[in-house]
Amino acid sequence: MSGGKVFVDTNIVFYGRDVADDPRVKKAQHWLTELASRQVLVTNVQVLNELANALFRKRQNLSTDDVFQAVDDFMSFGSTPVTRGTADLARRIKRTNGYSWWDCLLLASALELGCTHFLSEDLQDGQRIEAGGKALTIVSPFAHTPQDILSRQD
Repeated sequence: MSGGKVFVDTNIVFYGRDVADDPRVKKAQHWLTELASRQVLVTNVQVLNELANALFRKRQNLSTDDVFQAVDDFMSFGSTPVTRGTADLARRIKRTNGYSWWDCLLLASALELGCTHFLSEDLQDGQRIEAGGKALTIVSPFAHTPQDILSRQD
């Protein structure tokens, strides 16, 4: 699967910004570092907006400028908006898989962006999502290492 991209869900980006002494934080940071160094990390504007919202709600010690900087730090990995086409694809995913609407929009965006994997702790690890003639596999960052998944792509 050479050249496969990995879409990163908000929860992983959020953990990656954390400083807590939590194994999930360290794993998320490792994933983000590996994906970025291989230039396969992908996200979209929905994730960036969800990140800002989560940081404003859960990290009240951060200034507004700090939150905006955190979002800007991830902007280079993608700021593709959700379009009508994304919503149509998300509807197909919703009918087939039953995930929340917001997750379906992210999965649809990942498919549109040509991702082969979707990194999230919230969805079913190993599940294959197919829609619009494209497919990707959901990966829990806490069940696998980046090398487990990325070595299959090299």
